[in-house]
Amino acid sequence: MKKIDLRKKQIESLKEFADENQKKIEDKKLLDKFMSTNLWKNSQSIGITSSLPIEVDTSELIARLWDEGKDVYLARANNDPNHTQDFLEYTYMTKLKKSKFGVDEVANPDAKINNELDLIVVPGLAFALDSHARLGFGGGYYDRFLKKYPTKTIALANSRMVFEHAQWPVENFDVPIQTIITPTKIYK
Repeated sequence: MKKIDLRKKQIESLKEFADENQKKIEDKKLLDKFMSTNLWKNSQSIGITSSLPIEVDTSELIARLWDEGKDVYLARANNDPNHTQDFLEYTYMTKLKKSKFGVDEVANPDAKINNELDLIVVPGLAFALDSHARLGFGGGYYDRFLKKYPTKTIALANSRMVFEHAQWPVENFDVPIQTIITPTKIYK
């Protein structure tokens, strides 16, 4: 299946799932599994996105990271033709604004940037358990970023995002995710 077709299918499936109680249950399981790993415990600077309703909810995760004294950096897509992104310092005092993608980003253009992170929680629409391939939203922001700034990566994947094998073409510029957490298991 072409990436564009699977993206459309996944977005519809995830929109449906967003309204189900099962999603809330799985989001909680994913958060608990994440907090049980050494990945976050051994990381001080953590990059993350403010989630859309169709994604695994990251708001509680961000709050827990702050409670644990971690430095949290929120992804910001840059307005450039190369589809680059940066991670900006995010505290509970930070003002946010909606990006062109509808995602909350740090509003202060002069906020501290840190692209040399210990860990990045990478969003996506689909994850292949065998290859750790990821199907993103189609901009290539994370693949470009991870090529330039390689670091530890982790994804939180609910049951609608999990595929045994990639149902989409995996290309040489696609960066696999190192660790995928599902509601039932952690794949390394």
